[in-house]
Formats: sequence, structure tokens, C-alpha cells
Amino acid sequence: MSIKQMADKTAMEVLTSLGSDTDKSGDVSRIIEKALLTVLREARAGCVDVVQVCCSADQDLAHKIAAELRQKELALIANLSSLR
Repeated sequence: MSIKQMADKTAMEVLTSLGSDTDKSGDVSRIIEKALLTVLREARAGCVDVVQVCCSADQDLAHKIAAELRQKELALIANLSSLR
């Protein structure tokens, strides 16, 4: 399930449980999507930091892993942007 789909589903569940009008589902979905992306970016940054600390003896490996994580994040952002 993509982040957009997860955000849409969660927005509908929240609005349904609150008994609110589902006309606002787009706004709620965007807020949820933004929060999920923030969490993903922070988690990725934390992973990169941990990799760099634990692999200090092998900085080349740490740089390769960090670069791969950055590429995956860019692909994720491009994928999400194309859904809009």
C-alpha cells in the first residue's frame, strides 16, 4: 500500500469515526501524508547516522549505504509526487 493510499484510508476512518463530513477527506489525507513523510525522512536520517557511527572503520561502506538510502528516498518522493 502506498503512503497516499494509506493516508486516504486513514483519513476516511478518522472522519467516519468522528462522524464528520467526508468532504474534508482530501485535507485530512494531505495532513496525514505529510506527517508520514516527515516520519520517514527522520527515520532515514537516523539510519544514516547510525550506519556512519557503527561503520566508522569502514567509511566507504557507510557512504555507499547512505547514498543508496538517499536514492530510495528520492524515488519515494518522485513516486508520491506523481500520485498527485
